[in-house]
Amino acid sequence: MRFAGQAKMGYYPTPGQVIPLIASYLKRECEGLIRVLDPCAGTGVAVKKIGDALQAETCGIEIDQERGDFAKGVLDRCLVTDYQNTRISHGSFSLLWLNPPYDWAARDNDIEKSERYERTFLRDCVPYLCSRGILVYLIPQGRLDGRIAGMLSYRFEQIGVYRFPEDAYKAYRQLVIMGVLKNMPDKDDAMAEYLKSCGSFKVTVPYLPENPPHVYEIPLTPSRTDFVFRARDIDPQELGEEIQRYGLFDHIRDITTPLRMTEKIRPIMPLRHGHLAQILACGLMNGIVWDRKKKKPLLIKGITKKEVEHTFESAGNYEKHIETDRIKITINAFNRRGDMFTIQ
Repeated sequence: MRFAGQAKMGYYPTPGQVIPLIASYLKRECEGLIRVLDPCAGTGVAVKKIGDALQAETCGIEIDQERGDFAKGVLDRCLVTDYQNTRISHGSFSLLWLNPPYDWAARDNDIEKSERYERTFLRDCVPYLCSRGILVYLIPQGRLDGRIAGMLSYRFEQIGVYRFPEDAYKAYRQLVIMGVLKNMPDKDDAMAEYLKSCGSFKVTVPYLPENPPHVYEIPLTPSRTDFVFRARDIDPQELGEEIQRYGLFDHIRDITTPLRMTEKIRPIMPLRHGHLAQILACGLMNGIVWDRKKKKPLLIKGITKKEVEHTFESAGNYEKHIETDRIKITINAFNRRGDMFTIQ
């Protein structure tokens, strides 16, 4: 994949000292399921710490095989694939931890424009948040351009923008942006302009305070039985583990064994003789049939055969040949003495 070739170059894990500080800005709303997602999980350490602080279920996606294998042992669920190669239920996460690669997406052709991954991940992953879900977005300050500012202000409210603590900020000049997903997206020109000014260094962005000026309450994740979180491709190793755990023969047997009629046919209206003949002929009543008094059994076998009837019509110098298909129904029946009766 194009993204796979750039994965290691754009991978910058969240500094360890910043994670618990950000976690102090987050708290549970009440008891219940909270599910958090990191679509660029790396080794899974960052979102694991956030999940532990919130007593939440952690889900991650990591494209690098080595980092992804490590994250599998850390997170509750982890997919080792490109996040664009997944099937994930929308509206199924309470918190989105988003620390995308710091790189450009490659173009497929000369017509397409390349796009920063910071923008691509934000656009594609916001739909995974549930109503009033919380975004934690980590991005270099200079990458907070007008388009990202517009996206954030349009979809989120109660937005807080902070620089990493001073020592951590010196390395890549990263920001942490937190916000609450709006119930209904709408424009906020003032917030968009402020965010754009933060990205262009026109305003002074405060360092992340140790005492949170605002704490974000994490909503409960909606309970749903059809929750989907899987890669589009089948992982041979995972398939082998599933087969070993649950077996495969029973399932194949179930889908390849013809169904048997275990219930009697109960028509809503009385059958006419023609209906009975067709049912007999198509095999639905093959076997033993009793009379009404249950004294005279017959062993029956129905047969259907198509016959072609040829006719022609003459009109002056022209002849019209007609072929008519007719279904001939034959029912053979044997009584107790072995006498055979044929009904056509």
